[in-house]
Amino acid sequence: MKESQLQYGVLSTYQHHWFLRRPADEPSVLYISKTLPIQSQSPPVLKTYAYMVQVLCADSFSRNPVITTDKRNKHSVSYFESTTKSTKGRKTVIASKKKPSPSTNEKMQIPIQDFSFADFKYKSILGQGRSGKTLLCEFRGNTIALKCTDLSKNPHVLKEMQQEVNIYKILSDIQGIHIPNLLCYGFYGGMYYAIGMTLVGSALNNYKRITERQRVMGLLALNAIHDRGVLHNDIREANILLDDTNDVVYLIDFGMSRIHCDVRSFDEEKRKLTNLLDHYTY
Repeated sequence: MKESQLQYGVLSTYQHHWFLRRPADEPSVLYISKTLPIQSQSPPVLKTYAYMVQVLCADSFSRNPVITTDKRNKHSVSYFESTTKSTKGRKTVIASKKKPSPSTNEKMQIPIQDFSFADFKYKSILGQGRSGKTLLCEFRGNTIALKCTDLSKNPHVLKEMQQEVNIYKILSDIQGIHIPNLLCYGFYGGMYYAIGMTLVGSALNNYKRITERQRVMGLLALNAIHDRGVLHNDIREANILLDDTNDVVYLIDFGMSRIHCDVRSFDEEKRKLTNLLDHYTY
């Protein structure tokens, strides 16, 4: 993999399969999956290979082909500071419980991580859509909303979820104000991808009426997003969350978002949100 400048690989004896990943941002680390026997049903071997092909087509080459000493910036690991240790010849990541510092720079620097099911304590399902579920979870002492998808069933969703992470980084200075805070993101359980965010409120479609102040706050949230060059591109009730304690309105779900759009697109989106909120306003 090093010589071929690749991020992904497969080892197979036909009866048993192992899937390899050398992250572009951590070229000195090699991740090896658990053994997947040929008779596996969760996930099936063929679906796993199909997922790997999807990932390889999207991003196969490492931007750091040469194995180097780990010299990660201190700020880039302020939330998920990690060390590696060898376990039977494999590399695993051990994440610390260091509390986050809420500065804008650090919000932008939260790195992708590999998690296990043990990192999350599931409480309930908050919602379910075409691409996966949003779960109420305990994560390192915090209650969060975890958006996750099974990539063996929905490999096409990976690019959409990665786009959402990128948009959260662009909007880092309004996290916690007009959109939730991005807390974590990455692969877990071998075949899942997840994005963890702060729990901020209840969806608009759970309300019969909203106040004039809530309507204004919703429009301010969209204006702030537009001011940073982002078109939300999926305005609907389920993506508008209201916090009754302080009348703050948050917009969520940026998987379909676009940047560098024309003025007409921004105007049409603002008009759509205005009409939607007017329908609910006293």
